[in-house]
Amino acid sequence: MAGRAQMWDVDFPGMIPPSPVVYQQVPPEGFELEGQRLVPIEVGHTDTDDTTVLHVPSIGLVVAGDVAYNGVHQYLLESDHGGIRSWLQALNQVAALRPRAVVAGHKNKDLPDDPAIIDQTRDYLLDAQRLLAGKPSPREFFDYMIRLYPDRLNVGPVWYSALALLS
Repeated sequence: MAGRAQMWDVDFPGMIPPSPVVYQQVPPEGFELEGQRLVPIEVGHTDTDDTTVLHVPSIGLVVAGDVAYNGVHQYLLESDHGGIRSWLQALNQVAALRPRAVVAGHKNKDLPDDPAIIDQTRDYLLDAQRLLAGKPSPREFFDYMIRLYPDRLNVGPVWYSALALLS
């Protein structure tokens, strides 16, 4: 809960109610809901470690969580030491499911849950990776990503990521 106190409660004071974690582990073969099989798929590191997506094969749906972003700047703070490469592999796993709809964990509510967000997320990562390789200043990285993706919501993670990865 330290991460929550240091980040989320600072950014959103008094807006997030207490949220105790209550869970039951889902078996690898998934579970059934209203006659439909829901299958969890562990995809590894994306914007953080141990990411899982939920696949509903019968309707071609992937609830992508942190794997796919839709119209929102991506959280790259934990992408050092191969994190972007791992995230790209996770996107390949989701794309291999050939989904008809992809629900992003971070999204602009006005945008559709189109599978195209897999490629959009990939493009953002590749652009960031290319820029990071040139070792720009945090400000140069921030300005470049905002210029490349002016319509994406939530610029905060671009700045946090730039400071962490380039300072």
